[in-house]
Order: sequence, then C-alpha cells, then structure tokens
Amino acid sequence: MRQNVELEGLVTQVCRGEGGRLLKLLDKRDCECNMKYNIEKHSDWRKALRLIVISLLLPIYCFAQPDIVIGEEQMADEFFYEGKRMQLLGKQDDAFQLFSHSLELKPNSAAAYYELSSYYIGMRQDSIAESMVKKAVELAPDNYWYKNALVSLYASANKIDDALKVLEDMSVQYPQKTDVLAMLEGLYSSKHDYANVIKTLNKIEQKEGKSEELSLEKFRTYIQMKDEKSAYNEMVALADEYPNDLRYRVLIGDLLLDSGKKDEAFAVYKEVEALDSTNLNLKLSLAQYYSDTQQDSLYQAQLEKVITDPKMDRQKGLAIMNGIILPNVQHNSDTTKIMSLFRKILSYPQPDGDMAELCVRYMIARNAPQNDIKPILHQMLSIDPENVLARSQLLQYAVEENDTNGIVKVCKPAVDFGIDDPIFYYYLGIAYFQQDSSKDAIDVLKKGLTHVKDNSNLSLLTNSYTLIGDLYHKIGMEKEAFEAYDSCLIYRPEDPMVLNNYAYYLSLLKKDLRRAEQMSRLSLQKDSANYTFIDTYAWILFQQKKYAEAKVYIDEAMNIMMQDSIQGEDANIIEHAGDIYSKCGLTQKALEYWQKALQLGSDQNIIIERKIKKRKYLED
Repeated sequence: MRQNVELEGLVTQVCRGEGGRLLKLLDKRDCECNMKYNIEKHSDWRKALRLIVISLLLPIYCFAQPDIVIGEEQMADEFFYEGKRMQLLGKQDDAFQLFSHSLELKPNSAAAYYELSSYYIGMRQDSIAESMVKKAVELAPDNYWYKNALVSLYASANKIDDALKVLEDMSVQYPQKTDVLAMLEGLYSSKHDYANVIKTLNKIEQKEGKSEELSLEKFRTYIQMKDEKSAYNEMVALADEYPNDLRYRVLIGDLLLDSGKKDEAFAVYKEVEALDSTNLNLKLSLAQYYSDTQQDSLYQAQLEKVITDPKMDRQKGLAIMNGIILPNVQHNSDTTKIMSLFRKILSYPQPDGDMAELCVRYMIARNAPQNDIKPILHQMLSIDPENVLARSQLLQYAVEENDTNGIVKVCKPAVDFGIDDPIFYYYLGIAYFQQDSSKDAIDVLKKGLTHVKDNSNLSLLTNSYTLIGDLYHKIGMEKEAFEAYDSCLIYRPEDPMVLNNYAYYLSLLKKDLRRAEQMSRLSLQKDSANYTFIDTYAWILFQQKKYAEAKVYIDEAMNIMMQDSIQGEDANIIEHAGDIYSKCGLTQKALEYWQKALQLGSDQNIIIERKIKKRKYLED
C-alpha cells in the first residue's frame, strides 16, 4: 500500500508538470493490472516505469468524476493523441512508444499503423513500413493519404506495377484529384509505357481542358512512340489554338523534315520567315534543313547567323557547337569549316570565356599547333584574367618550350591576382632562380607555400622547400637554408635529393659531418647509381680524413660520369677527384684531374691554379 501511495504522489507531480491538465487516476485495480502488464511486456525497467506513468496520465475526465470507467478503445485513443502531441514537440521516441501502445490496445487503428510506418521508414525497415501502410489502407480504404503513402513506398521499392494498380484505383475513387493522374503519367513514363501515358494525359485534358503544356507533353510522347502522324496532328492543333506563337509552326516544319518531306518543311519555314525572319527557332531549323539537303555554304552561313544571334541563349549556343564538334572529332574530319566558324563567333564580343574554351578544347583534341591555340588562350585571359584553365595551359606550353620569360609573363599576373593555385608561385620561383633573382625567387616560393592546402600537393611542397634551401645557400644564408631542408624532410624524410644537398652543404662547412654522412648514405640507398650522390659521399669521407675510402667512391663516381653521354663531365667532381688523389699521395694523377677541371671551366679556377702550382691540395 505504501508503494501505491508514493506512486500516486509521483503521478500527481507529473500531472502538474505537464501544464495543469485535469487528469483522472485509474482505480487501484486498473493501476495494478497495467503495471503488471507493462513490466512483463518491457524488459527495460525504465521504459516500463515510463509506460506505467503514461498509463496513469489519461487526460479524459476531471477529478470531480471519479466514478466513470474508461474503456480500452478510449485509452488507445488517448495514447494516440498523446503520441501526436509528443510528435509535434519533437519527442519522437516517446511518440513511437505511445503509438505502439495505442495499437496494442486497439489493433484495428488505421491511424496508428500509418503513424508508425513513418518511424519504420526512418529506421530503414521498409518492408515493415509497407506492411503497416497496407494494413492502414485495408482498415480505412477511403483514406486518400494512406493510399498516397503506399504508392510512395511501392515506387521507392521499384514496385512500379503495384504502385500503378493503387493509382489506377485512386483515379476512379478520387476522380476530382488530377494529381493522381499526374503521378500515373509519371510512373507510366518511367516504364516507357507511352500508350498509357497518352491515355492518362487525355484524362487530364478532359478534366482540366486543353493546355499548351499538355499538348507539348503529348507531342513529345508521340515522338517517343515514333507516331509521327499523331505528333503532327497534335502540333497542328496547338498551332491552330495559338496562331501567334510561331514555335509550333516551326515544329511542324521539323516534323515534316524528319519524315523526309523536305520541300513541305521548307515551305513551312518560309511562311514563318515571312512573318518573323529573326525567329531563332526558325534559324536553327533552317540550318538543319540546309545540312540535310547538303547545301554546305548555306548551312555554314545559317550556323553563323544562329551562333552570333544576340538572342541566342549562351548554353544553347555552346550545346549547338558541341553537337557540331563531336562528329567532326569522332570521324577525324576536316577542321577548316569548324575553325572558320569559331573565328567568326569569337570575333564578336563574348560575355564569358566559355566559347573560347570550347574552341581550345577542340583544337587540342585535333592536335592543332600550339601557336594557333595560344591566341585563343590569351583571348580567354582578356575576358577573365583569373581564368586558371587558360593560364595553366599557357604555363604548360612555356615550360615545355623552356621559355623562362614566357613563364614569368604567365605566372606573375596569377601571383599578383592572388590566384589560389601554388603551381604558378612554384614556376615563377623557378623562373626567377634561372634569372638569378634569388631574393625574388625565395619570396614568391614562400608565398606559394601558403597556398598549399592540407599537404594535397606533397611533391610541390617539398620541391619548394628544397629550392628555397638551395637559394638560401646560394646567397650565403646557411642557417635559413638548413631550416628549409629540415622543413622538407618533415614531409619526405627520405627524399634523396634533399638528403644529398643537405649533406653536401654541411660538408662544405665541415659541420656536423657525422649527420652529413648518414644523410648521404641514405640518399645512396635510394639512388646508388647517381654519380653526384656518390661524389657527395666521397667528399664527406674526405672531410673526415678517410682518404682511402674517399678514393674508392670518387673512382666509382668518375666511372659512372664518364659513361653518361648526356650530362657530360662535371668540373667540381673532377676537382674533388684531384683533391682526394693528392691526399692519397697520387700527385701526378691529381695534377691531371686539376688540369681537366680547369679546362672545363670550374668556378674555382683561381684555387685550382694555386693547387697546380703548389702540386698539392691546399688546406683552408
């Protein structure tokens, strides 16, 4: 008894918390029965307790009427309405449980089945949702929305025939609802059942009356059915109903042309031309007529009129040119006429660079010379200086031609505009490097690094750091150079070129030689046949006074270098060979190497001359 009293106190508190609604408590027997039922039904005691409380909160009568007994069906309705309230409040878990409990108490509740189905759709249990909606339709066959939901479920499950059957029944049951017919027409179209599409469109026309939209839809459907006669009749009827809209007359001409009645089609086009010679649809159709009748010069002239017509929709003009280009590319046909047409079009002011871009794509596809493509790319940039596509293509050409000045001309404006593509900064840095503008190169490369997003271009990132390091070394800023190399090694700890350069510059400074040796050895593991890398390792050994070992590696470097007919001989490597041989006591051979380095034009000529004169390696 004590537990029941406490529970009733809890219920009273909950009632007051729900906004002061007057609720009737069930008598003790009903409470005990409900508690037992719900606890057995739900293994989770919290859910059970929630349902116990809900069972006690039936907002039907006020406390002034304690003698009225509530039936199960009324209880079910209360659960259902409370579920709707929870649904509106966004408490979907509570709503789901309330709808479920309502259905348990009232198994023939179509509304509960319908509401629960949406939750099962959300849980991706479509088969359960479908069975629930079907049950709702069975229990309430006159409910339009239940059937509409069933159609949607069938359609999403690709059960088109089932959906069509329901819709056909609905079209009879709800004759005033044309949206049912619209759904029918859409599903029949998806099945390519054009006969039933026409049948449905006729039903809509009977209810709503003849309209331009319906007639055009019927016309398009007849075309799909290859029923040219019916399509023609439909278009004639439409043209008669809207005599001032010349589109329909042009379409009649098109139908005649497609059916091979070229003379009749041309007569229709001429009638339209007499009424409005500027009609764009007419111009397009006449171009097709001239093409079909193989009147090439007239076809070319007509195409120019169409494409350059200021009323021409930009996207439609591009689509027309695409349609002309595609077969030309596929059949590798002559490019003269198409390029003539492009030149004519591009001679007019362009609203954007799309037509020029199409021209460039066509020219690239047809392997046109770069010098012919470049003016079109420059035209694209004159329309839109920030056009990355045009600028990138011009950059590619400049790189392929090793045109340093051309690279600067393409990349510098991109950098000035702040274009967010690091490739322009990178190549401008290389161009400045080649022009001996080291400081400018460093500045632009560092700026480019800020445009590399999320390490998406790792190669460009590491190459930039490497180049920055080389540039700092060139101008004597060794600390900054090593910082740049360290930054590169964070991303590519085993990059052989960085490891080699870093190690070599350390060896020149006679600094941290142990680390330099480790890095050089690692670079050789990555590229053991690179004579520059081998020379670096030999020189590090030399700086550590390991002369015999150094000689083994410098000999290997010299042998590989002599076999390389492309790169040629490197004066610095030959000078190193002389230095190492000198320290190994092989003076005559050392003199030969120094003389050869001098002939090749080493940047250490004065020092080499002193070595030759003194006949020995000169310590720093």
